[in-house]
Amino acid sequence: MKVKLIILKSDIERQLKEKWYLKKKQWSKKWDKFLEHGHEKMTIMFIPHNEQKIFNFQISRFTILFFSSLMIIIIVTSAYAIIKNAAVKREEERLLSNYKDIRSQLIRFEQLTNELDNELDDIKPDIEDLYELATNNNNTQSIWESSVISAEDPSMRQYSAILPSEVKTLRVLQKDLICTTNTVKTIKNFIDVRNKVIYDTPSIIPNAGHITSLFGWRRSPFGFGRDFHSGIDIAAPQGTEIRATAPGVVVSASWGGGYGFMVRIKHKYGYETIYGHCSKIIVSQGQNVQKGQVVAYVGQTGSATGSHCHYEIRLGGVPINPYPYMSKMW
Repeated sequence: MKVKLIILKSDIERQLKEKWYLKKKQWSKKWDKFLEHGHEKMTIMFIPHNEQKIFNFQISRFTILFFSSLMIIIIVTSAYAIIKNAAVKREEERLLSNYKDIRSQLIRFEQLTNELDNELDDIKPDIEDLYELATNNNNTQSIWESSVISAEDPSMRQYSAILPSEVKTLRVLQKDLICTTNTVKTIKNFIDVRNKVIYDTPSIIPNAGHITSLFGWRRSPFGFGRDFHSGIDIAAPQGTEIRATAPGVVVSASWGGGYGFMVRIKHKYGYETIYGHCSKIIVSQGQNVQKGQVVAYVGQTGSATGSHCHYEIRLGGVPINPYPYMSKMW
């Protein structure tokens, strides 16, 4: 069995070698034939019209093939270069158009930035005045130094040579806007507290009418020299509504001697208000009342020479002038 295998193997190897030899010989003949044809000479002649002298020279087919291939390569390369150059020009034109658009936008951006900068400069004095009123602090320059953002960003320093000046302006504007926002918040807090205080203190007119007697010393309406008037008299027709000038608790709502029928209300911060000479009382002792709530009606009870409301404000039990608390500024 082994002998048969060895013989079969040797036959296959021999056949393969024979085929390889034949193929090699065929390719060798073809190559020799190709070289023979390639080295054949061709004569090229240039014959002038006068036929005096004829130029001719011989050139092999390989040389013609070489120059033909070189010419084809040059033509293809030139065509590619021309097409590429046209594409580059189109891209250049597109980039130039984009640059013009960007440039126009930058000019517009510069104008808007300058306008914003000018507007912020215009409102700075108003911000400083409001800050001074809210905090009673004359050092208004500290407003613009309190921002956590610096106009000189260290990360931007390496690009400072190529960045437009508007970028730096925007950084300054950003800083000023943050400072302005912080200041407005401070002012808002002050206004909120002030409004709360104003709401809880007497700050409206108790009834419609006209003032007939102010706070302080006056000639006695009963003809007995001078006396001290501890409130303001507001004349009005009988039955006119009298409203609480601040939220509070009714301390008394009854007859008060010379005050006639009177209402006394206790408010926050040590304030008390008194409404005298009422024709009718519609609240009771211990009742909570809101600002603007009707508590009584104008009358002429007690020591009164006419129909009016005697309005009185006391602070810490001491009568004070109610007129400043009735100003429209409140």
